[in-house]
Amino acid sequence: MIMNRTTIYLGLSILTINVLTSCSHYKSDSEIMSTDSHYATTEVASLSFIASDLKHHQIFTNNLNKCPAYTSPSQQTPLSNSYRDIISTCENNKFKCYQSCVENDAVACYLVALSLQEANYKLPAEQVFQRSCELGIASGCTNRAAGMLDYKKHLTTEQKKCIFSTFEKTCDWRDPWGCTMFADQLISEENTEPNYKKALNVLNYSCKHGDTDPACQSAKRLRKFINSKIKPD
Repeated sequence: MIMNRTTIYLGLSILTINVLTSCSHYKSDSEIMSTDSHYATTEVASLSFIASDLKHHQIFTNNLNKCPAYTSPSQQTPLSNSYRDIISTCENNKFKCYQSCVENDAVACYLVALSLQEANYKLPAEQVFQRSCELGIASGCTNRAAGMLDYKKHLTTEQKKCIFSTFEKTCDWRDPWGCTMFADQLISEENTEPNYKKALNVLNYSCKHGDTDPACQSAKRLRKFINSKIKPD
């Protein structure tokens, strides 16, 4: 398993999430600490509520039994003009972000899933990644397939096929981690005939966000490994 699941992408253009706030006056250290403490407590409470509330919504019911590749749309969802507002909302109010997700906002679902994952709500995070995938977020699908690898000790043949198909699909959508993971699948030990040539081609799409991107760095290591396996003519 080579994917660092804390490194994420949203659609085609969001690389990092920065929320800038302006203040009309300087705050003391004690004021800042008090504000930060209140925010952290509120966020923890919100995420705890979200994790337990998923069962009350049909869209999350048994959705971990679904395959990301087969339950996502044929094309990834383009970002709306208001996506930056959604990012700001999700950064500052996890519960409101979750409400937007329940109302089928794809970006909100993806960001809720990330927050749950970071707070170590593993299965709830997987459920919401799956929902973001169903709503057309490529990286949501990639994360869900990676989750299947992480949390399923004994994968069935059908599950393995699903994981392969999901990474193939998100790579077709040009998700960098999707392509790196798809290449890894192509040369997996379970393949009697590893497709090194196709894997090398797939890895060409892993670095669209630059050499320092973790998906690209993993792709470079994978490319080096593949080249060591290819016999010279």
